Amino acid sequence: MNKSLAALMIASAICGGAPIARADFIEVDISSYLNGNVLLGAITDPVGLSYGNANTGIPFETYAYGANGYMGSAFLAGTSSPGTSSALTINLSSYDITGESSFYALLNNYYGTLGQDEYNVVLTFSGGGSVTYESIGGVDTRDYNQNTVNTISDTTTTWFNNGQGQRLDVREFLIPTQYQSSQLLSIAIDQLDSNDPAFLSGLTFSTGVPASFVSEPSSFALFGVGVLSVCLVQFQRRRGAKQGQSATRMNCRATA
Repeated sequence: MNKSLAALMIASAICGGAPIARADFIEVDISSYLNGNVLLGAITDPVGLSYGNANTGIPFETYAYGANGYMGSAFLAGTSSPGTSSALTINLSSYDITGESSFYALLNNYYGTLGQDEYNVVLTFSGGGSVTYESIGGVDTRDYNQNTVNTISDTTTTWFNNGQGQRLDVREFLIPTQYQSSQLLSIAIDQLDSNDPAFLSGLTFSTGVPASFVSEPSSFALFGVGVLSVCLVQFQRRRGAKQGQSATRMNCRATA
């Protein structure tokens, strides 16, 4: 097989959409923080390592809570005192999470209120840095009952739907670039609205390119076109050289 043909085959494979390696994930063990469960139905509860059923590509390790086998969650008790919060803090220092651009959480409200800042998510990094994410009802977070708060932003989507009116949402949190080189030490959820308790069912970090992001097909096509162009030029040059050699031989024969 000549080099030009081999290059063409490689380029064709690239343009044809070679498989893209999926990201690896770190699923955080939140079993020690569980204090209740989400009733989605004993048969359909996604307990254990699961990708849900809504094709998000994000895995979570979930745990059963109590004797009934339902999926456990960390429920946050509300507070009615202005300026105070009820917080859940998860220590992440043992996971050595450094250099991440995003992470994912199964986060919902038990009840939701449109436009209300219901809870905040706070990340703490090595070096003393921290970042806070608001959770506005109908914008960043919604309740697990599909017949109430249903609108949502593009960083939150359904991860699991039981087909009976309840869902679990996966929310993607984008980490600011100035913190991406620092180690993530903890995540805290501060409950702000006493009427809309949040609950956490899973926490996952991506150790590579997030599964929700893939290279654009146009990038592969452009690369393939470049390879094909180089091969075509080489082929034309060789063909031109051979034709020149043939014409020289013919002129020599005619002269003789």
